[in-house]
Amino acid sequence: MIKQFNLRTSRLNQHLLFWLTYLVFMFIMSMLRSNEGRNIQFHVPFEALQTTVLIIVVYVNLEILIPRVLNQKRYVSYGFLLLIVVLINSSVVVGLVRSVPQLHPPFIHKPQPSPLFILPVSIMQLLAVAVTSALHFLRENVRLQEQALTLKDLESRKLKAELDSLKAQINPHFLFNSLNNIYSHSLLESKQTPELILKLSGLLNYIIYECQDEFVRVEKEVTFLENYLDLERVRIDESVEVEINLDVANPDARIAPLLFVPLIENAFKHGASVSSQSPFIHVTFSQDSNGCTRFTCVNSKDPDVDEGKKRGGIGLENVRKRLDLIYPQRHRFHVENQGNQYRVEVELDCEERNA
Repeated sequence: MIKQFNLRTSRLNQHLLFWLTYLVFMFIMSMLRSNEGRNIQFHVPFEALQTTVLIIVVYVNLEILIPRVLNQKRYVSYGFLLLIVVLINSSVVVGLVRSVPQLHPPFIHKPQPSPLFILPVSIMQLLAVAVTSALHFLRENVRLQEQALTLKDLESRKLKAELDSLKAQINPHFLFNSLNNIYSHSLLESKQTPELILKLSGLLNYIIYECQDEFVRVEKEVTFLENYLDLERVRIDESVEVEINLDVANPDARIAPLLFVPLIENAFKHGASVSSQSPFIHVTFSQDSNGCTRFTCVNSKDPDVDEGKKRGGIGLENVRKRLDLIYPQRHRFHVENQGNQYRVEVELDCEERNA
């Protein structure tokens, strides 16, 4: 309520300032013309009458004709109604000047002004309407621009908050699995434990310090994926075939971080636990010189298990949401749930898919 009141007060002050400026301008013009030897004086009763009529015409235009007629794109009706309002008010001015001696300005030498006096009065009103309409649309344009900037800022903050939330969901899940792997090796007194701890330290450093921006260098993301795959590989049976292909044409290109971790995590979770004799996990990441990024993750699965029900949580849904937010209309996300394998494909900024 306080904010609305301040806005209304500010608008009222602006309008008062405009009419005060108008009266001062008319007074100065009258004095300048009088000094040139012309019989023009600032006649207060006449100027008060004319200003009152101008105010009526201006606010009928601003508050009624523009919002209810012009903004509805009824241009002919607007012009006709405005002309009617101006002629009626001009007739009132001429009629009062002709009938009330006190309102008769000294620069009209005749006892009564001619009926044609309605023309200059109408022109004055139309000029006032034109000026105030221009100021009105200028003010509306500024207001809409400020509103658009505010809305854009709110949407940007909302987007960042949602992305941060989705990204934050990855960290605890990833950390939990990695610590479990290292803990298992420590119990077995494995010689790989120090190396795994060092890799985990590097991954955490990347997540905490490098992934704060919306985009990171592809080279850093690829290094992260390699280290992450190494951590995942040590906890699975050697019978699981793990194939990794990473090919990046431009290491300095930018990409959203941690997009593919949930997909790889799901592949190791479900692909390494199948009962088949030849379980496998194949991961391919490539980016060409044009910036087109392709990611494919294929893993074996038990054909009798409904993967659609098994795969939930922060996995596929998390990736879908982040792709929609970061790469709107610039990505392809495809899932194939076949008999003995599960395949996920992601494409980013590949123009040929829209061809």
